[in-house]
Amino acid sequence: MLNFIQMEFLKLKRSKIFLLSLLMAALPAILMFLASFAFDEAQSFDVLFTSVNMYMSTIFAVLLFAIIISYLFGREYNEHTLKTILTVPISRGRFLISKYIMFLIWILILTLVTSLSTAIFGFIAGLDGFTLKLFIDSFAQLLLANVLLFLTFSPFVFISLFITNMVPAMVGGASLTLVNMLVYGQKWAPFVPWTSPYLIASGEMANHSVNIMIPYGVILATFLIGIAISYIYFTKKDVPL
Repeated sequence: MLNFIQMEFLKLKRSKIFLLSLLMAALPAILMFLASFAFDEAQSFDVLFTSVNMYMSTIFAVLLFAIIISYLFGREYNEHTLKTILTVPISRGRFLISKYIMFLIWILILTLVTSLSTAIFGFIAGLDGFTLKLFIDSFAQLLLANVLLFLTFSPFVFISLFITNMVPAMVGGASLTLVNMLVYGQKWAPFVPWTSPYLIASGEMANHSVNIMIPYGVILATFLIGIAISYIYFTKKDVPL
């Protein structure tokens, strides 16, 4: 399995999508940096980190994660390499797990890029109030939100295996982004798997009269359903030539 993960990193070295994902991870910080001059949106590092985390977790990460999943799980079909890869003595289940691990590692890298870019652009904008504790707390909050969001994207694995091009993933990611924008702040937001991760990580779940275990249960159920249907489909489907 470790060899598969190393292989995925080698593939990323020759792909532009990894660089594009890093740029997209830094985009919320760039936009808030511009807003700090145009609209005085961020007056301190605390406000900047809070705003970037919110926009990243509820908008940008949703679309970005959908594209990454489509790339990771669909490229073997698109490049006709899956049949060759499966000749290696490893089960299809472990193959899927290695993809999930790579997806999680990719998310960790993007989270770090977002936090570092926020700090850098905050210093460039001349904002006040930066402390190491603030940076660590903000990074931990974003990491928790992104990891919980990672769990909710297992149904997209099935979609990427069933329809191997990126169009459905992009449409689905854009649709979920719109859903997040519509339900954020509404009383039913804790029940939406792609909105609740940020509410949990940021502590905004306390503003809703909902038992904290309910959104956790929704996230876990989404993860398990996605895992189950993608595993069943992948292990039963014949590999195309």
